[in-house]
Order: sequence, then structure tokens, then C-alpha cells
Amino acid sequence: MQLPLVLIGRSVTGYLEGLPPNVLHLGRWPHSAIMQAWSRCAIALIPSICPDACPTVAMEAMAMGRPIVASRIGGLTDILVDGQTGLLVPPGDVQGLREAIQCLLDDAGRRHDMGMIAKQRVVAFQANSVVPRIEEVYRKVLNS
Repeated sequence: MQLPLVLIGRSVTGYLEGLPPNVLHLGRWPHSAIMQAWSRCAIALIPSICPDACPTVAMEAMAMGRPIVASRIGGLTDILVDGQTGLLVPPGDVQGLREAIQCLLDDAGRRHDMGMIAKQRVVAFQANSVVPRIEEVYRKVLNS
């Protein structure tokens, strides 16, 4: 059985051509609908091949308690802890990606545990945690 894969986001020229029949592109959604969708997922999959300094998609999945299978690239390596909040694979490593996905699909307990750790970890990246730290840096600069 082939599970559906859902893509949510804006269309990029050439990106959507030739998608397999089990891949659905839903376009832009309201943030609340995206978060509801995350709550119904077993895992988050972020197979990036380009670095993203601050991958919001990872933080959204973590906030909903979902473990992540992602590429070891860009900000994903700062946000995720390999083996604790998800699994990281080299960018473009199709076999590694397949094995990591299967590993989490086969182990509901591990998915749950990683999701709970992810939910706790993402708090450090939320605005109410980050803004006071940035303000403190500004205060120190102004006082020196």
C-alpha cells in the first residue's frame, strides 16, 4: 500500500510537474489548517537539498509533537537532535531517507518518544523564548 504524501505551500515553477499520483499539492493553507494537518501526521518529512537557516516547517511539526526525518543541512541541524527529535540523513541520500522513514513507521513507541522530546525542544526556538534573549544582548551592548 502506498501512503499519500501531501505538499502544502506555494507552487514553484517546474516543481510540481511529474509528481507521482499519490502526491497531493494543496497550495497555500491558513496556518491553523496546517497545524491541524500536522496533528494528524505520523512523522514530518523534510528532505531538503538546499540549506534553510530557519526551517519553520520543522518547528511547526515539533510544536505538534511530531518526529522528523530530515536532511542534515542548514538550520535543520541546529533545530533537530539526531536520534532524539528525529532522524537526519545526508541531503540527496534516497536510501538513507527511505530507511529513516521506515524505522519510524515501524516503531510507534519511538515515534511517540521523539515527538514528545521535539515538542519540549521547540519551546527554545519560539518567540517568547528567543525575544528576551535578543533583548538581553541589546541591553548588554547599550550598557557597554
